[in-house]
Amino acid sequence: MESPTESSQWPLLPEDLLHEITNRLLKPSDYVRFGAVCKGWHSFAYKSYKQKHLLHIHQNFPVLLIPTKDQEGRSLYDITQGMVYHRFQLNLPNKRCCGSSYGWLFFVDKVTKSTLELILINPFLGDSKTIKLPPIKLNNDDILDMMDHYGVYKAILSKDPYVSPHDYEVVALYGSLAKLAHYKCGDKYWSYAKKVEGTTLADVIFYKGLVLALNRYDWIINFTLEPKARIQSTNCSPWYLKWNTLRKKLANTIRNYADNAYLVENSNGDLLLVRRCYWGEDRIQAREIAQELDAARRQDIAQGGSGDALLQEYKKIEERIYRKDEDPKLTVNFEVYRVSFSSDGRRLSKKIRTKTLDGEILFLGDNNSISIPASKYPKLHPNSIYYTDDYVAYYDLPLGSCDNGIFDVEKESFGKHYLPSFSIKDMPPPTFVVPK
Repeated sequence: MESPTESSQWPLLPEDLLHEITNRLLKPSDYVRFGAVCKGWHSFAYKSYKQKHLLHIHQNFPVLLIPTKDQEGRSLYDITQGMVYHRFQLNLPNKRCCGSSYGWLFFVDKVTKSTLELILINPFLGDSKTIKLPPIKLNNDDILDMMDHYGVYKAILSKDPYVSPHDYEVVALYGSLAKLAHYKCGDKYWSYAKKVEGTTLADVIFYKGLVLALNRYDWIINFTLEPKARIQSTNCSPWYLKWNTLRKKLANTIRNYADNAYLVENSNGDLLLVRRCYWGEDRIQAREIAQELDAARRQDIAQGGSGDALLQEYKKIEERIYRKDEDPKLTVNFEVYRVSFSSDGRRLSKKIRTKTLDGEILFLGDNNSISIPASKYPKLHPNSIYYTDDYVAYYDLPLGSCDNGIFDVEKESFGKHYLPSFSIKDMPPPTFVVPK
């Protein structure tokens, strides 16, 4: 005779309905009763409880999304414990995550000769909640290698789409020049900025109602949505992004160049500018000498000389620099600056170097830049930057994505948090994510 459980339809309930039920369970004993119904429910209850427990522990705190040997899987790494949650496997696209905001992950979904499509996935909402965004239009100068990984350099959200499903915005830095595009929930098309000549943007942030972007020479610009004077097609947004300078860029010299740069809002609402450098003083000086030799060679030729001797010296230095460029791209320094607005709010008036984060911790990389108070997490290093490898061509590096670490801003010293296995060197780089 069949038991009531075996003859019932309970094991046949779809998973989305089981998710609805378990989302309403509060106590561990509730999960025990739920799991006693049948074997399928027992397995589902165990998985659901582990996931909810993990999210409760890490609510509003970054964990590291790391690749696994299984190309379709990702794991979570707890930087406070130094451990991997092997039981917590996330099925995500086997490609670089080009953004992380409010627990949502951005991936380039489809690429054609004229468009690319972004997809948003929140793996913490059950059945991996997904949002598909309209195609971003590409020009010939937007095409670069590995478009499915680097067609979008970074994308961020203004709000959590799960909490504000009709009131969120997205900005994306896309194409070879990391131009800016804007999307507002409900729109059919993206709005685009007019080309910002002579620069490649490095980061973007929603800050106190503004959309601020930054390049690698500390140029900070503000983008605002403006109506187009003439709409030539119904197949496009009626808006465009107008930009204006809030802080002028530094002189275009090697010493002023940052290999990457970030804008971060700390928990007090202050705006920080962070510069990341891969080159030490020896390489900077070598580049400067090479530039001087090249200028002297050109002048010698202009005055009737051959410039051969200067050319040979130039080639020797360039060869040494090139050999070093083949080494793993490892961060050698961070610089942190406080930036403040003028009294009229129309420009940034001050940029002051600081050697303290006032007890906060920064999380930088392909994610939306984050700052949290260290007092809530005593196992982490205060006044430090936890960073991941966001070098744009990690797939060309001999060791893969390995530039992950901790930088103490006060002591100007380095430490480690996650050491990737060499077996996953061809996998996408790790990314900080805040489970929601």
